[in-house]
Amino acid sequence: MNPIQQKLLDIAKLEDIERLRRVDLVEMVNCEYPSQITHHLKQLVKRGDLVRKDGRLVPALRTNAGLVMIPVMGEADCGEATRYADGRIVDNLAVSPSVLKPKLSERLYALVARGDSMNRATVEGKTIENGDYIVIEKRDDYVPKDGDIVVSIIAGLANVKRLRRDNARQRVLLLSESHRQDDFAPIVISDRDDFAVEGKVVDVIKGVES
Repeated sequence: MNPIQQKLLDIAKLEDIERLRRVDLVEMVNCEYPSQITHHLKQLVKRGDLVRKDGRLVPALRTNAGLVMIPVMGEADCGEATRYADGRIVDNLAVSPSVLKPKLSERLYALVARGDSMNRATVEGKTIENGDYIVIEKRDDYVPKDGDIVVSIIAGLANVKRLRRDNARQRVLLLSESHRQDDFAPIVISDRDDFAVEGKVVDVIKGVES
């Protein structure tokens, strides 16, 4: 597949690509002209690689090898948030549909877990250890429930924690679950902090470092 088309497919997994300006897409996919974006989008639609669902263009959930391609968008800390979440797609993770526990969604992406503060937490029966790929579902209407394991963005830094709501004090706690629990204090978030929940962790693909 043309490299520009692959990048456009990756972007369409996470964003409403028709709402993005052509000049911004030129920079995101590293091509020269907006007309190239229009041409390649038309080709993707014509081949059926992009399909319309719920009013937006999304990638068809198929590949030539029968695998699901999940964009990898960098790393996230399981300890203190120290890694910037800049929204760049750095790689693709090819996964058999039989490996993924959640229902297939075009809005899945992955991050590489760094650190060991969540190595006692389990998602679909699998722990989150250093080097694992955590699979996140990005939903515009997602409101995290008390106890969800989430990827949050704190002042632009990505972090993986279990979310607990302290409604009495109008704050959110982000908790570690580690075999070294005493080493990790909770992160306390108020409604005045630069904080957002990016998505819910729905699965773990074990990495080579686990």
